[in-house]
Amino acid sequence: AVKESVRASLWETSISAFIADIRYALRMLRRSPAFSLVIVLVISLGTGAVTTIMSAANAFLFRPLPGASDANELVQVDRITRAGNEGTQASNVFYEYFRDNNHTFSSYAAWSKVNLTLSVRREGTASANDATFGVAAYGNIVSGNFFSTLGVRPELGRFFLPDEDRAVLAHPVVVVSHAFWKTHLSGDSSVIGKTIGVNGHPFTLIGVAPDAFHGVFTPIVASAWVPLAMQPWVRPNRSLDDGNATWLWTFGRMRQSTSRIAVKNDLVELTKSFMRDNKEPEWTQRYTDIRLVSLTGLPDDAQKAIAAFLGVLLAAAALVLIIACVNVAAMLSARAIARRHEMALRIALGAQRSRIIRQLLTESVVLFFFGALGGMIVAYLSTRAIEQMPLPASVPMTLEISPDLRVLTVALLASLFTGIVFGIAPALRAAREDVTSRLRDDAPGSGRRRGVVSSALIVGQLSLSLVLLVSAGLLFRAFDRGQRVDPGFDARGVVTAPFAPEAWGYDDAKARAFYDALRERVAAIPGVDAVSFVATLPLTDASSNVGFEALGGKTAANSNGKPERIVAQYVSADYGYFETVRIPLQQGRAIRRTDDERSAKVVVINETMARRAWPNESPLGHMLRLGNDELFTVIGVARDAKYKSLTETTTAFVYFSVAQKWRSDMNLLAHTNGDAQSLSRAIQHAVHELDTAVPRPAVITLARATSFTLLPQRVAAIVAGSLGIVGLLLATVGLYGMISYSAGRRTREIGIRMALGAQGRDVQRMVVREGMQLVTLGVVIGIVIAVGTSRMLSAYLYGVSPLDGVTFVGMSVVFASVALLASYLPARRASRANPLAALRSG
Repeated sequence: AVKESVRASLWETSISAFIADIRYALRMLRRSPAFSLVIVLVISLGTGAVTTIMSAANAFLFRPLPGASDANELVQVDRITRAGNEGTQASNVFYEYFRDNNHTFSSYAAWSKVNLTLSVRREGTASANDATFGVAAYGNIVSGNFFSTLGVRPELGRFFLPDEDRAVLAHPVVVVSHAFWKTHLSGDSSVIGKTIGVNGHPFTLIGVAPDAFHGVFTPIVASAWVPLAMQPWVRPNRSLDDGNATWLWTFGRMRQSTSRIAVKNDLVELTKSFMRDNKEPEWTQRYTDIRLVSLTGLPDDAQKAIAAFLGVLLAAAALVLIIACVNVAAMLSARAIARRHEMALRIALGAQRSRIIRQLLTESVVLFFFGALGGMIVAYLSTRAIEQMPLPASVPMTLEISPDLRVLTVALLASLFTGIVFGIAPALRAAREDVTSRLRDDAPGSGRRRGVVSSALIVGQLSLSLVLLVSAGLLFRAFDRGQRVDPGFDARGVVTAPFAPEAWGYDDAKARAFYDALRERVAAIPGVDAVSFVATLPLTDASSNVGFEALGGKTAANSNGKPERIVAQYVSADYGYFETVRIPLQQGRAIRRTDDERSAKVVVINETMARRAWPNESPLGHMLRLGNDELFTVIGVARDAKYKSLTETTTAFVYFSVAQKWRSDMNLLAHTNGDAQSLSRAIQHAVHELDTAVPRPAVITLARATSFTLLPQRVAAIVAGSLGIVGLLLATVGLYGMISYSAGRRTREIGIRMALGAQGRDVQRMVVREGMQLVTLGVVIGIVIAVGTSRMLSAYLYGVSPLDGVTFVGMSVVFASVALLASYLPARRASRANPLAALRSG
C-alpha cells in the first residue's frame, strides 16, 4: 500500500530520475577529468574566499558566547546620554542598585578586567626560592552570580556563590581556566580545595572553568576569576563604594517572555530614580539612557568597527566568487556548444527540453557541490593560518574563527544556489536552439551570438578583477605610507616590557623601589645606553584625556573671563623618557630624577599645546592648572608626536613626571645600539634576581608593540592582495581560454589567410588585437567601477586618496601586461599552424 501511494504521488519517478541525473552527471565529469578538475578548483577558490570571511564574521559578530547557555537571553547593559554618547562602564554602587531593583532580569552580573599574578607551588624543588613561581595572567574580577547568570557549568569543583561577593575579604576563593589548570597545574583534579597565591595573597582554588569558556570578552583569554569582594587584595587602588570609579561592565539574563523594549524601559526608569537619589557624582548625571547589546564576546563599539571592516573584505571576496562563477559559466557554455550534437540527438529521439535543462543543471550543481567541498577545505586552511598569526599584544589573545556547522551549511547552500543561477543560462541555450540546424552543425550567425555572450562574460571578469587589483593597491599603498610616516619618536633599538606591581601584592613604596633597582640593573647591561619607564606606550590607543587651564601670559579666556579649558592627552613618564625614544626638546629641559614627589610639580608639553595655551610666546615658566588645586610648571616643550594612533590629528599633549603623577603599572623602555632582541633574556634575568616570585615579563621591541596601530591596514592589504591575485588569475585563465577557443574555431580562416600570403606576425597581431579589445573595454569599465567603490576603503587609506592616480595607473598597467601575455600565447600557437592542415580541418 505504501509503494502504491508513493507511485501514485509520482515521488518514486522523481527520485529515480534525480538519482539517474546525478549518476549520468558523474559519468560525464569522469569523461572530461581535466575540465571537471579546473572547474572544481575555480569554484573552490571563489567559495573558499567567501567562506573564510563569513567564518570570521560569524565568530566575531554572530556566534553565541562560547560556553554560555541560552546566550540569546544575555544582554550587555550600556549607559549612554540622550545625545548617544557612550558610558559603557558603571560604578559598583550603580551595579548593586540595578541588581537589587530591576524587574526584568532573572539575574544581573558585573565584571572587570584585572592583572593577576598566580603563584603556584612547584613540587620536588630543591631550593626554597624555587618552591613557588609566579605566572602573569589576565583575569576578571566578577560578581558572585557571574557564572550562574551566564549559565556556565564548571569542569571541576564549583563556581562562586552569590554571597561570596557581599562581605569584603570574607571569601578569598578563585576559579581558574581549563588552559591554566592543564598547563600550570598539570590537570590534577586534586588541586580543588588547595591554596594558590593571587597577587601575593592566599586564595582557595574552588573550581575549573570548562575548556570552551574564556570569559565574556572572547579575544582575550582569561586565566582566572576572583569575586568583587576581594578587590582590596587584587585592586587596592579602587574602592567598591567610590561612585567616581566607573570600571564595571554589566550584563543580565532577561526573564522569559520579556522583550528588550520592556527591559530598556525598566532600566531607564531605574537610572532616573538612581540619579534623583544622588547616588553618583554630578558629572555622571548626564547618563540617563540605556542601550542593550547582545552579549556576543565583543563590546558594541568593537562589533561595529569589525562589522565595517569585514564588510569590506566580504565584498572583495564576493567579487572573487562572481569572477569564478562567470569563468565557470563561460566554460559550461563552451562545453554545451561542444555537446550540441548530443543534445540535438536526445531531443530528436523524444527527450523533452525540460529534461535536457534538468540534466545540464544537475551537472552544474554537482560541479558546484564538489567546488563547495573544496572551498570548505580552503576556508579551513585559511582560518587556521589566521589563527596562528602572532598578534602584537601584551595580553594573551586568541582568534577562534574556524568555520562551524552553521557557516559550512550556509556556504554549501549558497554554492548550490550559485550553481543553479550560473548553470541555467547554458542549459536554456542548449535546449532552445533548433534541432535541425544543430544536426547540420551550426545555424548561420550562431557563432556570432555565442561570441558576443562569451565576450561579455570575459569583459565582466576582467573589469571585476581590475576592481580587486585597484583596491589591493590602495590598501598596500596605505600600509606602506603608514610604515613610512614619522611618528615623532624613534622605535629602533628600543625594547619594552610591561610590569604590574599591584598584581604582585606590592604597595606603592615597594613598587617604586623595584623600578629603581630594575633601572640600575638594566642600565648596566652591555649595549644599553638609555632606560626609562612610561605608563602607556605610544601608538597603542591607550592614552587618556584631561582638561587643563593655562595660566599667565597671553592665554585665551572664555566668556566669564576665566582661562580657556584645554583638553589634552597626557601620560606619566619617568626621567630619561625623551632620550630613550629620541623625542627632541624644542625648548627648556626634560624631566629629571630630581622631579620627584618632594619637589615642585612640573610638566613637559608638546608644540601643539604650547601654541594653544600661550600663542606667540614662550610657555616656559607658565602654569597649568589641573582640576581645582593642582598647579604644574611648564619646564619644556617637546616636538609633536603621534601618541594614540597614526591617523590622529596632532593634539595637545602633556608629559607628567611619574614620580609626581604616580602609576604603579608601568612599561620599561631600554635603548641599545646593538641587537634589541638580545636584551630579552638579560632583562628577564634582572627581574628574576630582584624577586623570584615576580613573573618573567614579555619583552618585545617597541616597533612590534606599536605595530598594532597598522594592524587593520596590514590585514586588509594581505587579504585584498591575495583576493586580487586570485581574481587576476581567474580572469587571465578565462581570457586565455576564450582566445584559444576563438582561435581554434577560426583555424580554417587562418589557414586561408596564410595560404594567401599572411605572415605569422600578422596572425599574431590579429589574435592579440581581438584579446586586447576585450581587455581595453574591461579596463575602462573596471576603472569606472573602482572609482565608485574605492571610497568604501577611505577609513583604511591612511595618507592615500581613494582616487590615487599612481595606484589606478599602476594596477591598470600590471593588469594589461598580464592580459597581453594571456592573449599572446594562443596567438603565437595559432601563427604556427600548418596552412595545409588548417585548410583540411573544418
